[in-house]
Amino acid sequence: MSEEECIFCKIIEGQIPSYKIYENDSLLAFLDIFPLSYGHTVVVPKKHYYNFLDMPEDDMSDFFKDLRNISALIMKKLKIDGFNLVQNNFPAAGQVIHHLHFHIIPRMKGDGPLKMIPGKIQAKEDDLKKIIQKIKE
Repeated sequence: MSEEECIFCKIIEGQIPSYKIYENDSLLAFLDIFPLSYGHTVVVPKKHYYNFLDMPEDDMSDFFKDLRNISALIMKKLKIDGFNLVQNNFPAAGQVIHHLHFHIIPRMKGDGPLKMIPGKIQAKEDDLKKIIQKIKE
């Protein structure tokens, strides 16, 4: 898949709308529109890397600092008990979109085990807006 065909590159370029939680020069965090839980967030580098093995080590330090801070922000603002951080590499491991990305999946006590099946129900726009409002307060 080329960068021109990549859905995440299109989101980064603003060709496809998204509900942005955080953005800087090198990274974008936005709400997943097929969430596994309330506040499910996708974090992507703005440079197109196929997967984790393609990201140069020099870019990792700042990316992971931002990923940590975004996770902490979601935890605080949405008042969740924990979160799963999920990242798949190559189709055999479940990677569907070939642009490096991490999922921050908010969790509450009693949720049960995380089911690694993509959400099938698209989030309602009002719900996405409410989550953005809570996080940006």
